[in-house]
Amino acid sequence: MSDPKFVIGMRDAFFNALYEIAKQDKNVIIITADNGAPTLDQFSQNLPNQFFTVGIAEQQMIGMACGMAVEGKKVYTYAIAPFVTTRVHEFNKLCLGAMNLPIVNLGVGAGYAYDIMGPTHHTVEDITIMRSIPNMKVHSPADSSTAASLAQISYNDPSPQYIRFDRTGIPDLYSDKNVDFKSGLIKVKDGEDLCIIATGIMVHQALAVASELHKEGIEAGVIDLHRIKPIAKDILMKCIQGYPQIVTMEEHLLAGGMGSAIAEIFIDESITTPILRIGQDDKFVFDLGGRQAIWEAHGLDVAGILKQIKEKLILPIAR
Repeated sequence: MSDPKFVIGMRDAFFNALYEIAKQDKNVIIITADNGAPTLDQFSQNLPNQFFTVGIAEQQMIGMACGMAVEGKKVYTYAIAPFVTTRVHEFNKLCLGAMNLPIVNLGVGAGYAYDIMGPTHHTVEDITIMRSIPNMKVHSPADSSTAASLAQISYNDPSPQYIRFDRTGIPDLYSDKNVDFKSGLIKVKDGEDLCIIATGIMVHQALAVASELHKEGIEAGVIDLHRIKPIAKDILMKCIQGYPQIVTMEEHLLAGGMGSAIAEIFIDESITTPILRIGQDDKFVFDLGGRQAIWEAHGLDVAGILKQIKEKLILPIAR
């Protein structure tokens, strides 16, 4: 029996791509806060003047990045996702947002990726927090191909940015496809009865849900929204045109998350298409047993999502 194909994680795919950029540009700097990775070793060993670690001092990391950025450096900060968003929110607001500096915060462990660690390590409010900061751009890749593309995209963009990576090796969606990642969204699957807009790991859940609906004669389209701020509104509107109903899916709190961003567009553009938002309700999650157990407990597994869709949307009779 052959071994399963190795899937590189988003973080490592990103760092490998960024390393090639950093070799050519000495102004590219990485600062970490007590976080390592095998793919970071190439920076520390081969580009020691472009790699710094501050230990468990995330606010210092952002302050240090701010000083370097003012002096003309392109700075990438890296830590577990809650520690580059919630723990340093005021620093992000004032040092990145208000000063509009070319700093890219990299957070690993989006959603419930650090499942057994509890609310201290769950990252289900970062989209809400980071998209509320003026000038900040927010990326949420669903696979390693997208993550790797963000190295060049973020390098070319002088805006402050936040990229949220999943922790695990999620199957790749686009490695064998010619995809333009610059638009910030990708139509993964066509449909006609409803369209699911998802981000991060939930794109994979959306495809699984669409597959189950297909067995019942219901055709669901799937859109991967991997840039949550700014959303390419015109492209999104074109992709969802003609769908009678929309579902948004995220491993994130519903309050202010990706689904809220879509709903805001609908309101601003006077779009009356029904929209069902699926995500984490207004509660903390203390469940143990792993990510799948959390999904099952809170209706984010495939069965739970299908139940919500069937209960809250008007679906066609099976063809």
